[in-house]
Amino acid sequence: MGDLAFRWLLTAKGENDKVAQPLRSCAGIALFVGHAADKAHWVDVGRCYERFGLQAVALGIRNAFLNQPVEVAALRPSFSAAMGLSGQRPDLVVRFGRGPTMPRSLRRPVEAVLV
Repeated sequence: MGDLAFRWLLTAKGENDKVAQPLRSCAGIALFVGHAADKAHWVDVGRCYERFGLQAVALGIRNAFLNQPVEVAALRPSFSAAMGLSGQRPDLVVRFGRGPTMPRSLRRPVEAVLV
């Protein structure tokens, strides 16, 4: 039953429409690219994003992941080619811009997680 409901409720057009509005309203998109698909390069990409994200927050710029183009491994090469990234691997897609502060995620108190 769940598979049927999933296929009926989630359509390609619906998902595209859901992504299109935030994409059109952002100031820009940052693409974080690795030179290879290995742990060392994934860490490098993550570090680059962290520097980007921290600097963006310091400047009052919001950012959010928009990773649909790189989540499916089979589609990643065509996305990479469309972006002109010969021999590189797109790992993260991030939209950024100015906007209202969103509600923060709920967090447990530090005392609840330290042993």
